[in-house]
Amino acid sequence: MKNKLRAALLERRVTLGAWVQIGHAASAEVLAGAGFDWVCVDLEHGATDLETTTGIFRALSGYDCVPVARLPYNDPVWIHRVLDAGACGLIIPMVNDAEQAAAAVRESKYPPLGCRGFGYSRANAHGADFDAYIATANEEIAMVMQIEHKDAIRNIDPILEVPGVDGVFIGPLDLSGSMGITGQLGHPDMVSALGKYRNACSAHKKSAGMHVVRPTVEAIRSALEDGYTMLALGLDTVFIEDGARVALKAAGR
Repeated sequence: MKNKLRAALLERRVTLGAWVQIGHAASAEVLAGAGFDWVCVDLEHGATDLETTTGIFRALSGYDCVPVARLPYNDPVWIHRVLDAGACGLIIPMVNDAEQAAAAVRESKYPPLGCRGFGYSRANAHGADFDAYIATANEEIAMVMQIEHKDAIRNIDPILEVPGVDGVFIGPLDLSGSMGITGQLGHPDMVSALGKYRNACSAHKKSAGMHVVRPTVEAIRSALEDGYTMLALGLDTVFIEDGARVALKAAGR
């Protein structure tokens, strides 16, 4: 397999993804069909279980779209099971130091690089592609650490130095909350923290990611101008809401 998301991260090219909180394959299929590079199933804040996630990944296999999961926690069991379900990229939440980043990478890699367990699973076609999968998985799984706490900003350089960290992804709301300024994304302390994050990514030649929850032309343009290359645009729920409001407004409501 060749993971175009990981290739883009390593080359720091712009890659565009969509975020799925509705636990249904149809939502992911619509977004993949629209042309997104990757679709991320939100297992932290969405109401989606592992079996449904597997179904979503199965639906995405019919598209040129990388299946990604944002885990509910930096947990070995979740890492192993979601990878076995067919995830080709993981976004690990609340990574606050290099040790936590290294632990996530270790759990995602087969020996000798890590401690992921071997076994038949959907990822290797239930054993039919076992040898081919384990020969390439360590080099093809994209590993992204989510930076969403003031401690992570303080430790951003050591996190970016961990081998196997392909990129990082900012969580602005949680970050602002940890700083006591929840939702105040224009606060000087928040602006300073985001600047440190982007500068560190540039210095270490790592992809900087962010989620443009309301993907207006202005918001997307601003993110690109700021140097973000891994962009998640919108949510399936946001797209439905925005489309519904536009239709109702056109109808005079």
